[in-house]
Amino acid sequence: MPVDTISTSSTSTAAGSLPDFTRSLDLWYSDGSIVLIVENVAFRVHTSILASSCEIFRDMASIPQPKDKDDGTEKVDGCPVLRLQDSADDMKHFLKAIYKTSYFRPGVKTRFPIIAAVLRLSTKYQASQLRRRAIVALSTAYPSTLSAWDARAQHRLIPPFEGEVKAIIALAIESDVRVILPAVYYAASKRPLSEMIIELLSINVDLGIRDDMIAKWIVGCEKLRHAELYNVLEFLDTSFPRPNCQNYNNCNVLLQRQAACSIRNVAGSEPLPYQLHCYNNASTVGTSLNLCLPCRETVNKSIQDAREKIWKQLPSFFGFSDWETLIARDEINCDEDEEVQSDSPFKFLL
Repeated sequence: MPVDTISTSSTSTAAGSLPDFTRSLDLWYSDGSIVLIVENVAFRVHTSILASSCEIFRDMASIPQPKDKDDGTEKVDGCPVLRLQDSADDMKHFLKAIYKTSYFRPGVKTRFPIIAAVLRLSTKYQASQLRRRAIVALSTAYPSTLSAWDARAQHRLIPPFEGEVKAIIALAIESDVRVILPAVYYAASKRPLSEMIIELLSINVDLGIRDDMIAKWIVGCEKLRHAELYNVLEFLDTSFPRPNCQNYNNCNVLLQRQAACSIRNVAGSEPLPYQLHCYNNASTVGTSLNLCLPCRETVNKSIQDAREKIWKQLPSFFGFSDWETLIARDEINCDEDEEVQSDSPFKFLL
């Protein structure tokens, strides 16, 4: 989205030079004390407001400014100019998030470009509250608990978009965010390997970082597949206990029949492995096999327990620290200024 701008008429710059920018249409305050020029767009804002949100600007504001109006530094309308190497669109979203409380509110659906811009610049300029808010928003789509993952379609604050997995991985690497990556990698593991590798290879980061990321993802996918086979399909093992079975012989035959089908499924080219079908339908597998009621409950509980176990191990599969460490690292624990719905499965994140 292009930044809205207006003419540069009546704009003064350094002596003998012509303006090389246009003023932002909605971020040019007549009483502003500093002009930020990003690409070819100028934003006139307030040093005090920037300093209240960003540590970097707070440090800059503490440096004494020359009192001589003709000290030779670049000025616009009498305000000192600061030229920054950022995207003008990113800066527009970032400044709006600082100035307009309704622009990027906690708990409100927000488009990915806004969240990405806020995360990038809040990381660069050390705006900790906005950075945390952006990470929390991303975590509603790629959370750290299984219950939140299961509810993500209803509660995610970022509407789904084309190329989402690739874009979020790139943003997380660029902004040094780790807590969302295990879930993103999990989502990527469910895509065709050849298709996902091509996407990961096109991520624009340092080649060493990219190659290490791809290697860890591939190894993690293999570890995940083995964990799903071993844990999710444990109920198909002939030694699996079913203490309250009401029709032992019949249930045995049904389970043995499914075990044989599952072996053929793993060895074949079925689009959806049986362990993944069970993982995604834990509460109905026992019923679908026509088992007796106690066996249905036993099988369903076994699969759900396996899902919890696998999710807990998910970060380690892909080479990350455990969930608790990742949450603490990215500082998304409860914060008093965040608005959280008490019934939200994501409230533990904020």
